Amino acid sequence: MRQFIIASHAHFASGINESISMLSGERDNIRVLPMYVDGNNDLQTAARELIDATPEGDDLVICTDLFGGSVNNEFSIQLFSRPNTYLVTNMNLPLLIQLLFADEGRDTAEVIREICAAEDTRVKFVNDLLAPAESSDEEEGFDEDF
Repeated sequence: MRQFIIASHAHFASGINESISMLSGERDNIRVLPMYVDGNNDLQTAARELIDATPEGDDLVICTDLFGGSVNNEFSIQLFSRPNTYLVTNMNLPLLIQLLFADEGRDTAEVIREICAAEDTRVKFVNDLLAPAESSDEEEGFDEDF
């Protein structure tokens, strides 16, 4: 089974998990770590406890908010302390939903690479998507790639 840790600075992890719950129902394979709020300041200990609480034999996918941020850096340090542990950063809701619904029978690293490369999990600048197509002799319209 795949287990997930969603970790962030402040309440972002809790908020994005709330959105996941609203869209797909409560899940017992997600644990959330909001850091530096509500007295939760010992990142090293909190990360270690969540990693250690993951059942042996399960894959652990850790999703963090910001590459190079303290939360991601701490999980990077602890990444190889447990087999079958994977770290993904710069998380967003489409990424998490796809990870959560990915086929359990597939290799976790392969699934993560595929989802991270997918166009629908990437950030988009909507202005460019909705920009009028270049004028033609016939008529103006919207970019057909939208």
